[in-house]
Amino acid sequence: MDHLSTEQKKALYEHLSAHLSDAKKELFSQVWSQRNSALRLVLENIYQPLNASAILRTADALGVHWIDVIDNEHPWTINRKIAKGALDWLKIQNHSNVEKVLLDLKAKGYMIAVTDFSPEAISIYDFIPEQPVALVMGTELSGISSTVKQCADVSLVIPMSGFSQSLNVSVAAGVALSHLTTSTKRISDIQRFTDEEKWDTMVQWASHSIYWSDTLIKEFLENQRANHSKAHL
Repeated sequence: MDHLSTEQKKALYEHLSAHLSDAKKELFSQVWSQRNSALRLVLENIYQPLNASAILRTADALGVHWIDVIDNEHPWTINRKIAKGALDWLKIQNHSNVEKVLLDLKAKGYMIAVTDFSPEAISIYDFIPEQPVALVMGTELSGISSTVKQCADVSLVIPMSGFSQSLNVSVAAGVALSHLTTSTKRISDIQRFTDEEKWDTMVQWASHSIYWSDTLIKEFLENQRANHSKAHL
């Protein structure tokens, strides 16, 4: 649907929403209003399906919308039973070049935050962001790559109080996202999503909620082409 304009995406959603219940449409509006526009998650080579799936489920539940997946070393695999449908509701983009992803995010105004045990790392509870944040979580074995470390604007650590001095990556992601969701809320309230992002998402959600959506989308696109042809007669 990337070739459609924002107005066309809005019209497509209206076409699809005729087949949704009022309760479902209200749910879409409610969830979208709580999506965090100032926090996105970057996952670098998470290779265990259970971890990847649990992270997605947590991200959706906490209102994170954008997920950037770097899978240049390990294949990205999801267990749908664990993810609980989160794939349908999140905006997930796959990439192979982590440096390009992070530089692009910086250009868009994101601060790159990483979870790391480096000496300069600060407690995540002391981190007060003043701009949108892209949180990078690294692979289960070795954490973030050296490339990510070089691109990072801030290193965060989750303080440990027990004998265990580390967390499973999916648990760490949950703790970090839970805190950052709160600390970025003020920014999110000010810098909301664009109309294009909104209607692109509404189409995505409606498509996943209507099992014959492919037929409805095809019908809409054919009508668009027919109307375009008539306009040029």
